[in-house]
Amino acid sequence: MRKFFTDNGVVIIIGLALAASTIFAIRNHYIIQQNTALQKQTELVTQRTQQILSNIMHGLDLGVRGFALVKEESLLRPYNEATVSNAGIFHQLDSLLKKQAYDDLGALNDLKKEVDSYIAFSKQMVEHARVDSMTTFVDMLKQDKGYDVWKKYDAFSRPLLAFENELNQKAIADYNAAMRNNLVLQLTIVLLALPILVLFVKRVRKEREARHKLLMEVEENDRKYVFNTGERTDTSAEAINDSSIRNVRMASDFIKNMTKGNYEVNWDGLTESNASLNTDTLAGNLLQMREQLKKLKVEDEKRNWMNEGLATFSEMVRNHQHDNTLLAEKCVSYLVKYLNAQQGSLFVIEGEEGDTYLELKACFAFDKKKWIEKRIDIGNGLVGQAFLEGDTIQLKEIPQGYTSITSGLGDATPRHLVIVPLKYDVTTVAILELASFRDFEEHHILFLKKAGEFLASAILSSQNTSKMKHLLEQAKITEEQMRQREEEMRQNMEELQATQEELVRKEREMQKRMVGELSNN
Repeated sequence: MRKFFTDNGVVIIIGLALAASTIFAIRNHYIIQQNTALQKQTELVTQRTQQILSNIMHGLDLGVRGFALVKEESLLRPYNEATVSNAGIFHQLDSLLKKQAYDDLGALNDLKKEVDSYIAFSKQMVEHARVDSMTTFVDMLKQDKGYDVWKKYDAFSRPLLAFENELNQKAIADYNAAMRNNLVLQLTIVLLALPILVLFVKRVRKEREARHKLLMEVEENDRKYVFNTGERTDTSAEAINDSSIRNVRMASDFIKNMTKGNYEVNWDGLTESNASLNTDTLAGNLLQMREQLKKLKVEDEKRNWMNEGLATFSEMVRNHQHDNTLLAEKCVSYLVKYLNAQQGSLFVIEGEEGDTYLELKACFAFDKKKWIEKRIDIGNGLVGQAFLEGDTIQLKEIPQGYTSITSGLGDATPRHLVIVPLKYDVTTVAILELASFRDFEEHHILFLKKAGEFLASAILSSQNTSKMKHLLEQAKITEEQMRQREEEMRQNMEELQATQEELVRKEREMQKRMVGELSNN
């Protein structure tokens, strides 16, 4: 609360002074209005009182006398006007005196009755004049009824005019006092307002300087944290505000574009000359974020490219793994096309232990008849060396004709070469050789290694299957040979047994014959 009064003291003082001056001004204005109205009221009462003689009595007397002299109805106009205005004058006087709280309204009533009586008397005089009873008219005129009215009027008007004069003087005095109070109030306000105005001007100047300082801080922070053009611009409040709003809008539009996947959006006004000034600003950070998102997008595209390629490749391997030759041709053709390469070949390990070699099983974009029986010894050339070391070989910027000398690609002329051992676990099963006019990137090599695992597994499985088939065929042949030998042995045993039985029979017959001969002897 104290801080509030401290910060707003000048405003509060000015407010209180204005409120007080407004209250006093309203009060003085009311007093002035009341006394002005009272002055007009006293003047009106005086005027109406005087009109009793000047308008009513004089009009009655003038009209009656004129009509009596010439007998013309037009001369009765002052008389008629007096009779008509009589009621209004007395009614207005009665109303005004009641407002003024005049304490002798009985004198007004007595005067009114006397005037009404005089009007009736004047009417009789007019009637006598109309019928030419001038003697009666003159006698009535000699009665001087107007004097009776004047006595009542004098008794009423003297104290009334004195009362009205007193009211008027008091109203004038109050009016003048109110005017003096207004003057004093205005002078007081001026005297109070001058130092307050000085304080207010100082306060306004201080606040203006504080606002300007704040604006400069805003402008400096905008340069430091949002965007720095590198040029000193207009430091007016409008210019700083416009610059701040423009930078915020640019940041908002920049972020909206990135959320929509537009990673080519730029920050308007960012150039090579001021790029170093915006390393840590919002503009610089947004550009860094844009580059990171671009990298992430590229990585996602590479990852999706690899996943899609591996899915298709693995499906192809599964569909053709029953035929080694078809599998090799399909896989090499697919890999060359998927990597936008120009040439490719697949060498598979063949031969028995101690006499192994690499045989070309499939090639793409080559004269197949020329390379169909190509054979590379282990350790010979780049292909043989890659098999021996079990590691990928990648060559860039190959001289013209180099591939025809050092690789298995014959007369090919591409500039970039990659040789990838296809491994299953730690066993190298085959060698894939690709050549292209474009460089092979890291994700291309990784893709070839992963794809090579599928192909190596299929080749090794196919080789094992072929070996098993060969062994089964050899086993069947051996079994058939043993079965034939067993049959021959059985037949030999049967023949031997028959021979033995024949010998036993013959031996018995000989014994019987010998016994018979001995008996005869």
